[in-house]
Amino acid sequence: MVMFVKGQSELLTTFMYIGLAVVVGVAMLSYFSSVLAGYRSQLDLLNNLQIESVNIFVSEISYDDRASTLWLLFKRIDGSLSDFFVAVDVGTSYLPCNSISFYNPREDSDGVICNDVGRDCIYSSSIYSGSMERVYVPWEGSIVDFRSYARSMGFTLSDTIHICRIENVCRYTSTQGLCRDSTIARIQLPETSIARIFIVTIHGGTPYIVGVHEVALG
Repeated sequence: MVMFVKGQSELLTTFMYIGLAVVVGVAMLSYFSSVLAGYRSQLDLLNNLQIESVNIFVSEISYDDRASTLWLLFKRIDGSLSDFFVAVDVGTSYLPCNSISFYNPREDSDGVICNDVGRDCIYSSSIYSGSMERVYVPWEGSIVDFRSYARSMGFTLSDTIHICRIENVCRYTSTQGLCRDSTIARIQLPETSIARIFIVTIHGGTPYIVGVHEVALG
């Protein structure tokens, strides 16, 4: 009888250890799977930010100081139809999206660029308006919030940053395949000596700044 009870006890102990090992094994597998998924997600994010940082070309066309109007050219190097996302720092604040418009050549009836607001000149649309802390920047090997980055770089700090969508001009033309056209944007500025055009990309619904084009106006 004693031997039977002892054997039962050892068998139960063995089953307990096996069960514990299975539980620990499943937990470790779940942990490593989660870590791997997070690592892959981070790699995907960094890869996307790197691609966007070199894929978007921005150039100043002209600045009309009498009308305080800055004209810029946007182009996607990869020829995609994806839109452009920007935030414009004018030294004291970030411009609202109704200060930014883009040229639609298909509706140009008089040959004058952006002469008819609402037809050949279309206002950009807002995709984000809120705290700088919910916008992020890849910086020195990590991802930081834009407020921290702006404070370190001496850029404007504001309670609200506006991120605006400038639609790709190829959406308004008969272009087939790759987009070879450039998008012309008009920015109506307040009195300022500098304009910083931050280039933004959206990843997983979150805005990330991937570049800045600075224009000295004074």
